[in-house]
Amino acid sequence: MTDTAQAQPEDRALVRIRGLTTVLNGKVVFDKLDLDISRGKVTAIMGPSGTGKTTLLKHITGQMRANSGEVWVDGLNVGKLSRQALFDLRERIGYLFQNSALLTDFDVFENVAFPLRQHTRLPEVLIRNIVLTKLQAVGLRGAASLTPAELSGGMARRVALARAIVFDPMLILYDEPFVGLDPIALNQVLKLIRTLNETLGITSVLVAHELEAIKQVADHVYLIANGKVVGQGDPKSIEHDGSPWTRQFFGGEADGPVPFQYPAGDYAEALGFRQGAV
Repeated sequence: MTDTAQAQPEDRALVRIRGLTTVLNGKVVFDKLDLDISRGKVTAIMGPSGTGKTTLLKHITGQMRANSGEVWVDGLNVGKLSRQALFDLRERIGYLFQNSALLTDFDVFENVAFPLRQHTRLPEVLIRNIVLTKLQAVGLRGAASLTPAELSGGMARRVALARAIVFDPMLILYDEPFVGLDPIALNQVLKLIRTLNETLGITSVLVAHELEAIKQVADHVYLIANGKVVGQGDPKSIEHDGSPWTRQFFGGEADGPVPFQYPAGDYAEALGFRQGAV
């Protein structure tokens, strides 16, 4: 096999994470974590609360540095980028925050225009055309003059998505995009994610807990727990792979590899009992 052929699997990954180890406040969040995010696909990151899913997104954007290991995005080693190179990379990554994070003092138009005004010197007419194009893509061009307080939860999420794609990013990171949405709004957001991914050739990473929603939109699922990937595969079949991790997580079982009790010292000793006491 030639060197070119050997490199092909790596070339298909927009994000490559190798040996990622992260320790926060004495707790191991990632323990030599390895995973790939394929170009042009929708990849879901799932796992119990507190396993570092949002932290993983912060590593991809360079907001956090690991204790060891490497994060590569589009061939760039994020941990070794200069400040300016990191800013340049972030302009190619869209980020949909939890709870949308719209600016309450701005209307819908100005929320979407905000990144353009902060990072470019485009003429006003061009900013207007870009913003209206993105709002049209999410079905909210007619809501341009509304304030965030006038939006439903689903509309706010769609405005945030319009803002996330304002620079035509190569990668969009979605942090809990389905939380608090009613069934209609959820289906609208699911359709948008899939449509944008296919029409714009975007690579998408979803952090979410809703397996039924993930089944409709994702191409691949990683289940993260105990600092590692403990399951991965097709979203329609991963829950039946026979792993105790997937059985507990997707079955909602209280007992399993993920303990109910947070690690603690001896219970009797904590209550003040001494060995041999009556």
